Amino acid sequence: MDLAERISTLRRVNGLSARQLAALVDVAPTTVTRIESGAVSPSFDLAQEILTVLGEPIGFTGVADVAAIAAARSALDPSLAVSVTPGVDTWRQRWRRIGLVDDAARVVPGKEADLLFRAGRAARLTRRPGAVDFKAGPSAYDVAGALGSAGIGYALTGDAGANLYRSSAGEAWPVLYVVDAARAAEAAGLARKEPGSFGMRVTLIPFDGVSELGRTEIGGVTVVARDQVILDAYGGIDRMAEQADILLGRRVA
Repeated sequence: MDLAERISTLRRVNGLSARQLAALVDVAPTTVTRIESGAVSPSFDLAQEILTVLGEPIGFTGVADVAAIAAARSALDPSLAVSVTPGVDTWRQRWRRIGLVDDAARVVPGKEADLLFRAGRAARLTRRPGAVDFKAGPSAYDVAGALGSAGIGYALTGDAGANLYRSSAGEAWPVLYVVDAARAAEAAGLARKEPGSFGMRVTLIPFDGVSELGRTEIGGVTVVARDQVILDAYGGIDRMAEQADILLGRRVA
């Protein structure tokens, strides 16, 4: 797939019009349409910014943009202790251009779902900094129980986290934020997944100072904040997006 087709396809997958994408990267709408038609080739910097906004940066290194999470979470809950880094400010400016956040960087009423979706796409769950994959077997609740017994800080997310807020579907991929991935893996008896292998897995993601903010306890299990669960589900795989829609009332369980 060449760059023009890649941009066009990803724009549609993200549910953006050419005008909205143009606003996100601060160019004229005709620039986007000409790039997609192959009439012009964007500079490397512009191509990188477009693909970053669409969640597929050039030279992908496997690391998601946590600044998008911080910008979205703080827009939804200004009381959170989120540092405004240059990266966070960049996402705020992008989202302001398409009417997702206002001049005070707070979410525009009625745009909460769109904001969580955009942040989830920019910060894919499979690409979080420091994330480690382990062989499938134990459920998220098994791992949570082992970590709780060992006194290791954790918080469920993804479909298991969504189920704690509203029962909707079975767990497909256990994902937990943890204070220390190595200690957590040892406590839960997890075995590392072979690099490059596919299929089911258990994933541990180190606390990043943002995603674990607002943790709560439901049924004796610690889970990340509802907004974070939705964001992560939109950035997940398989049926996780459906879980996010269910939590937002967009889909019937």
